[in-house]
Amino acid sequence: MPKSSAERVAAYRTRKKAEGMVSLTLVVPSADVALFSQFAAQRREKLREARHPFQAPPQQWLSMLAAMTPALPPTAESRRKRNALGAPITRAQTLFMALLKHVIDLGWPAGLPLGSEQELMKVHGVSRAALRGAIRLLEHHSIVRVQRGTGGGVIVAQPDLSATMQAVSVYLEYAGIAPRDILATRRTLELAALDLVIERLDHEGERCVHDQIQAEARLDGRAGAEEWLRFHFLLADLCGDPALRLFDGIVLQLADAHSTFHRRNRTDRDRVVARIKEYHREIARAIIARDRERARAQMADYIAGIWTWLA
Repeated sequence: MPKSSAERVAAYRTRKKAEGMVSLTLVVPSADVALFSQFAAQRREKLREARHPFQAPPQQWLSMLAAMTPALPPTAESRRKRNALGAPITRAQTLFMALLKHVIDLGWPAGLPLGSEQELMKVHGVSRAALRGAIRLLEHHSIVRVQRGTGGGVIVAQPDLSATMQAVSVYLEYAGIAPRDILATRRTLELAALDLVIERLDHEGERCVHDQIQAEARLDGRAGAEEWLRFHFLLADLCGDPALRLFDGIVLQLADAHSTFHRRNRTDRDRVVARIKEYHREIARAIIARDRERARAQMADYIAGIWTWLA
């Protein structure tokens, strides 16, 4: 049986309590509501900056996202407003940006119900058509999901990283990206990620690197590409930079898509696998020793060697 909005909110609060957060109800003069809201927004922004020091300011990438948002049929109102690319801004797009900013201000609480269609129409004073247009845009960017049926509504979603990487990879294939471009970009991104890993590595990170090398020791030429990419995806995760994690993942996928590794005979694959293990072990040792120069040299040599396996 579908959960009601109240039940979903209660479940959300239970999850947040388990994460060390508490629900707090304030009774303040109506004239001070804006002041409290501003203080809370500033506090959330400081926490986000502490977690992701290299993240672009929300207003900056909100403007970028608005420029990239798929255009909807213009209305009389939208013909008077245009975005950074000169396309008409519809009421649905304006509401889309307002709802996205609301989700960001809340701290992007995945799973939190934003309300039913009727509730959102009433709160924002918009028509059903404008609201549904905004929701389609929010769904397109994996910002919300819609739960149908009794007790359903618009719910904050968690964006799908793999879907984003796949979409960008498809576009780059369409644009005719060449193997030399893939490797040049991969080298730049992986070396940048490596620097951050060495700078930020803790005991838990060391354990993850060690465990990955141990897991690779059992592999041979029959292993799939995803097995060998796990070491590089791990480094992208450990670097702590969401942008590097995204772009590194994209070039790793592209490099694998252009690889001829699995078209080679078993003897060749076993030989290459032995070299991959050796490189990964040396890179891991240099990382754990915080030897930046040795780690970078090993990674650069490893990526240069991939050239012979790209088509």
